[in-house]
Amino acid sequence: MSRPTVRRVLALDVPLALFVGVVSLAAVHAQAAWTGSPPGPPWGPGGGPPGGPPWAKGGADFTALPPAAYVCIAVVAGCVAVRRLRPRWAFTGAMAAVAAFSALGLEAGLLRLGPMVLVYTMAALLPLRSWTPWTALVVPVFLAGRTDLPYLGLVAPGAAGDLVAALTLLLVPAALGVIVRSRRENARRERDDELRRSVYEERLRIAREVHDLVGHSLSVINMQAGVALHVLGRRPEQAEPALQAIRQTSKDALEELRGTLAVFRGAGASRGDGEGAGDGGEADGGVREPVPGLDRLGDLAAGIDPTGERVAVRTEGEPAALPAAVDHAAYRIAQEALTNAVRHGGGAAAVVIGYHPEELTVEITDSGPARPGRAYQEGSGIAGMRERARAVGGRLLAGPRPEGGFRVRAELPVGER
Repeated sequence: MSRPTVRRVLALDVPLALFVGVVSLAAVHAQAAWTGSPPGPPWGPGGGPPGGPPWAKGGADFTALPPAAYVCIAVVAGCVAVRRLRPRWAFTGAMAAVAAFSALGLEAGLLRLGPMVLVYTMAALLPLRSWTPWTALVVPVFLAGRTDLPYLGLVAPGAAGDLVAALTLLLVPAALGVIVRSRRENARRERDDELRRSVYEERLRIAREVHDLVGHSLSVINMQAGVALHVLGRRPEQAEPALQAIRQTSKDALEELRGTLAVFRGAGASRGDGEGAGDGGEADGGVREPVPGLDRLGDLAAGIDPTGERVAVRTEGEPAALPAAVDHAAYRIAQEALTNAVRHGGGAAAVVIGYHPEELTVEITDSGPARPGRAYQEGSGIAGMRERARAVGGRLLAGPRPEGGFRVRAELPVGER
């Protein structure tokens, strides 16, 4: 335990230790004054003025205790002060002090408050198996107060009841400590489970982002490379736009991939392992680019089809501000659907963004070879799009169109505007 923690613990427990010491000392002196007065209550007949306390005029005189008794009270108070630093040794020291106090022929009384506090501390801080054997110290403490009786009073009537009463004084605070520790452990486990869920969801989000980004970029690069190879021999001048599209797509993909993975560089830098330093990316300065949204849909379509002949983008309704999560999900769904259209459709594709009062619709259609009634196997791309729509409370429909080709339609709630 670090020094600041030790000081903080002592600052909290020293007042409690002083309280236990003062209360125990006062109780012992009151008991001594009571037993040292004439027969009967000190304020009754034959014992000082009626209604007066033991220390009133004519009451019982102050009775000094043996020096060892004061030492025992001080030891109990000191053990309470360090109860959270060394719980078991503090409990052992307090029990030994109470046993020595009882062996002096004095009634422990409220001095037992110290062991009660300490057994609660053990139960609240330590596992059950690591402190329960230490509670056996109650037996020698119980016997220390009966040294003046034959056979330590074990054969005397009521001995069993006295032992049960002494055990109860420890079992009650021990049970409270176990309850407190159980609640703390449950709260800690819930926090750990929540942290693990958060980490898993973040990893899943990043994996989905990388899948969509890399899959789309490679599909566009593959398509543009095919176009360039097709026209390179006969019309070399038409290969340049395709190569420019490949260059721009790869550049944009690298920049977006760097921003997506910046969270890992940031985590490494916070741990001090030096990752992510010196590569010149924006992640080094702790600045991450905003996630892409529908405002970049035009660039997306231009990257797939620079001529604008095969990919058309249309907007219905009045464009309005969207929640960031919905905006990003709509962009990724359109990106993945266009990627599938380029990879499998082979024909023209159309993107229609519909702004409605309570929802945003994203519909992507293509004139590819898909035909109604023909069975198709849903791949990871459609499953990923459906998961993105579900993550923002929406739904996604995908399947062949009656007139041929394929359609993907996402309905994403945005709330009433």
